[in-house]
Amino acid sequence: MSKLELKWVLIWMIVIVLLSSLPYIIGLAAAPHGYQFLGLTHNIDDGAVYLSWTRQAADGHFFIKNLFTNEPQAARQFNLLFLAMGGFARIMSIPVIWVYHIFRCLLGMGLILIVYKFASLFLDKPAQRRLLIPIVGLSSGIGWLLPNAVAPTGSVDMWQPEAITFLSIYLNPLFLAGLILMIGSMYFLVLAQRTGQPVHAVYAGLFLLLLGNVHTYDVITVGCVWAAYMLVVWITERTFPTRAVLLSILAAAIAMPSVAYQFYLYSVDSVFRARANSLTPSPVIWSYFAGYGLVLLLAILGAVLSMKSERQATEVNSKSQIRNPGLLLVVWSVVGFIIPYIPIGQQRKLIMGLHVPLCILCVIGLSWLSARVPSELKRALFLLFIAFSMGSSVKFLANDANQVSIGLTAPGYAPYISDSELAAMLYLRNHAKPEDSILAPPTFALFIPAFTGHAVNYGHWSETPNYGDAVTRWRALGDTDLNYNAWFSLICESKSSYYVSDERQWDPRAEALRGNMSECFRDGAVRIYHIMSSSTRR
Repeated sequence: MSKLELKWVLIWMIVIVLLSSLPYIIGLAAAPHGYQFLGLTHNIDDGAVYLSWTRQAADGHFFIKNLFTNEPQAARQFNLLFLAMGGFARIMSIPVIWVYHIFRCLLGMGLILIVYKFASLFLDKPAQRRLLIPIVGLSSGIGWLLPNAVAPTGSVDMWQPEAITFLSIYLNPLFLAGLILMIGSMYFLVLAQRTGQPVHAVYAGLFLLLLGNVHTYDVITVGCVWAAYMLVVWITERTFPTRAVLLSILAAAIAMPSVAYQFYLYSVDSVFRARANSLTPSPVIWSYFAGYGLVLLLAILGAVLSMKSERQATEVNSKSQIRNPGLLLVVWSVVGFIIPYIPIGQQRKLIMGLHVPLCILCVIGLSWLSARVPSELKRALFLLFIAFSMGSSVKFLANDANQVSIGLTAPGYAPYISDSELAAMLYLRNHAKPEDSILAPPTFALFIPAFTGHAVNYGHWSETPNYGDAVTRWRALGDTDLNYNAWFSLICESKSSYYVSDERQWDPRAEALRGNMSECFRDGAVRIYHIMSSSTRR
């Protein structure tokens, strides 16, 4: 990479990360008096999970628990990304949400760099590689033009962040780490195939080893894409790629321990298994097609041109070691639309990474088109494409910024926490014992693990087993027609040590305060009660 290319990449990565940070800046500025911005703007329930993992690592735990349930569980799971984030928070003595965004920005820039490096395997011209960066970093689909482009069936560029690179940079360091490891493993697998050198297979295996720990689902994508690619190479070249397959097996063997450990957790940990089996089905295929929009159309053109170049190269030199360097991109782009329909619980996670090969093929198609227009119109063509293809990204940010400015987020949680709630969180962190768990209103419960490091009875729609039933039991506690014995029975069933109320409706019954519960904290509307005996019904 020349200095000029590096400067181009650095400028664009800073621009992309800054643009992705605008809603957070707006949220910080719009925080009303007496409230603090949580630092999350979209899917903040999932953000709360990642913060809870970081909190546990910051507290010195290597193995982490699912703190969104107080069901018995052994601490067996660990994630190297969140261990790094928690360690950074502990060393720097800064809030975990600051670490979240520091890593989001750094990993976002790292992703742009590794995509550029990966693309250099397929794009020979520096002008094409420069064109790629704003496209992969900003583009999306046509969801911004469609009515009702919302979950779970609308155009995915308006609601599924892992499908779009920019939205991943905007929202999630875990997605970014997964993408970096995916692209890195693909990069070294390609080098192993082209050079026949085992060292590249070893590097690919190490990337996959980390990927299996950090974001295991993505190993499925890499494995399916690469296996399909080897099959297509065998068919098209009419020769079995023995060395490439053996090197691939080497990489897979190195990666196996982390994947095997996840299967072990799945088999022995019922809480982990319930979370992995929570259903997030893929939408209809048209939602993905619309989610990539113009990028997909030009990628199809790029794929046709790539296949055409392969036939021409074969006619010129049938002994070429790599007849079509773009074949992997074509295979990935096809298989990538099939994988999300594998019959597993969390299907739609498997779309992650598809945006990258589509963008590289899109650049090939766009370059072909620009070569056929007058030179004075080439820049206008590029700017028009960028403006059109980033429409959904802009609308996504604008929607979130508008929501945050009025105290809302998708999917409905408030982006702010009151000073009273923060004080309550601090009390629980300082006074609750490690074995204690907390029963609280849904929104408050969602953030208890991140702020306190303690478990809750329920808190997250997919992390908490039978979440719907738990919420129903909580709501029943506010039913004035429920007799006291039935009310306190629900308290006992929660197996909690502390009870939090933020509205008079949820305050404990007077009978409970005569012996089984006592108020231990009060600030504003927030009250905390210590459950002194959940085994004795009165």
